[in-house]
Amino acid sequence: MTLLKQLITNKEKAKELFKSLETPLLEYGPGIQLQLNELDLNQVIAKVNEEDKIQITAPEGVQVLQASETNPFILEEHFDGLIKANENKHLALHYTILNDTRIIIIPENLTARTPIIITSNTTKKAKAENIIIIAEPTSTATIIEKSSTEKEAFFKSKTIQVYARDGANISFYSVQDHANGTYGFTVKRGKVYRDAKINFTDIILGGKYSQLHMQTQLICPGAKVEKKTISIGQNNEVFDINTESIHKAMHTESAMFSRSVLNENTRTIYRGKIKINKENKKCIAHQKSENLILGEKARCDAVPILEVKNDEVICSHGASIGHIDPEKIFYLTSRGIDEESAQKIIIAGFVEPIIQEFPEGSQVELRQRIHKRIGHQE
Repeated sequence: MTLLKQLITNKEKAKELFKSLETPLLEYGPGIQLQLNELDLNQVIAKVNEEDKIQITAPEGVQVLQASETNPFILEEHFDGLIKANENKHLALHYTILNDTRIIIIPENLTARTPIIITSNTTKKAKAENIIIIAEPTSTATIIEKSSTEKEAFFKSKTIQVYARDGANISFYSVQDHANGTYGFTVKRGKVYRDAKINFTDIILGGKYSQLHMQTQLICPGAKVEKKTISIGQNNEVFDINTESIHKAMHTESAMFSRSVLNENTRTIYRGKIKINKENKKCIAHQKSENLILGEKARCDAVPILEVKNDEVICSHGASIGHIDPEKIFYLTSRGIDEESAQKIIIAGFVEPIIQEFPEGSQVELRQRIHKRIGHQE
C-alpha cells in the first residue's frame, strides 16, 4: 500500500471510530465536571479549514517534512505512535479532519544553534494539526510553538508527539492565545529514552475552552521530564489541564508545576498524576499546583494524584488555592502605589517564574502580552 493510500485509510478508519464512540464525559470526581453544551462535534467536520497551514522555521541540519515527504517506515512508527484515534471521540474526530502533519527530525549529535519556531494561526472555523518531533541520540534543540486563532475560529485540535532518543535534550515552549470563542484541544505525549530529557513549558492565555492533556513515558534509566504550565483566564474561560508522568524504568525523574490566575467567572480544573510501578525503584517525582483566585465567581479544582507502588522512591504532591495576600497589597500601597497597580504587580510576580523558563529572546514579548491580559486591555 502506498503512503498516500495508507493516510487515506487511516482517515477513513478514524471517521468510522468517530461515528461509533460516545462523547467523553468530562467528569473528574464528585462535583468536578464540565458541560460543553454549545460544542457540537458533528458540526466540526463540516467546518474544516483547509487554508491555514503550520509555518516552521528551523536551523541548519534540522529536517522539517510533510507527511507525504517522510520515509514510510518512519511515518508508520511515529504518525500515531503515542496518540491513537481509538482513545476517545475527540481524538477520532482529530484524525478524521487532520490535514496538516509536520515531522521534525533533529539528527544524531546535532546541537541546534537557534530555536525551531512553529507558528500556527487559525482564521476560520475548524482545524486539526499533528506535530511529530524525533530527537535522535545526543541531539539538542529548543522549540518555540505559537498557537493562536481569530474570532471566526470555532474548533482547534492539536496533537504533539516528542520522541527523545538516548541522551537527547529537548526544550519545548508553547504559547496558546486563542480567541474567546474557540474550543481548543491539545494532546501532548512524550517518550523519553536513556539519559534523555524533555522540558515542556506551556502558557495558556485564552480560548472559550482550553484542554491540555500531557503524558510522558520515562522508559529507560536516566530519563527525565519537567512540565510547567500557567493559565491566565478572564470572562468565562475554562481551562482543563491534565498532566501525567509514567515511570516505566528505575532511576527516572519527573517534575510537574502548574500556576493559574483566575479572574471573573474563569474556571480551572487541574489534574496531575505520577505513576510508578512496583519494580521501578529509585525514582524521583514531584508535582505542585498553585492557583490565584481574583474573581468572586472564579473556581478552581485541583486533583493531584500519586499512584506509587513501592517505597524506594522520593515523591511529593501538593495544591494550593488562595487570594492575593492583603498584607502584600498594604505593603505596596503604603509606598505610594495605587491598589489596582499593586494587584497587577503581585500577579506579574506570580507568573514571572514561568516566563523566565522561556528563552531570553522571547521573554519581553511574553511579559507584554501577559501584562496586557492582566490589565484587561483589549
